[in-house]
Amino acid sequence: MEPTTSYRHILDDLVRRIESGELAPGEKLPSTVRLAADYSVSISTIHRVTTTLEDRGLIRGVPGKGRYVRS
Repeated sequence: MEPTTSYRHILDDLVRRIESGELAPGEKLPSTVRLAADYSVSISTIHRVTTTLEDRGLIRGVPGKGRYVRS
C-alpha cells in the first residue's frame, strides 16, 4: 500500500525535527490528539506515524505517560 501524502509529510517533518534537535532527546511529543489537530489529519494517521517512529528507534512510548524522543 502506498503511504498517503499526509502520512509521508508528517513522518518526514517529525524525523527532521528530531534529527535537528528541535525536538530534543527526552522531550515529550505532543499528544496524538494535538498532533492530529496540528497537521489536520485523523488520529489513525498519527498512530501510523508514531508507530513508524518507534519502529525506527526515534521515539519511545511510556504507557500512561506519552511518547518521548529517544536519547
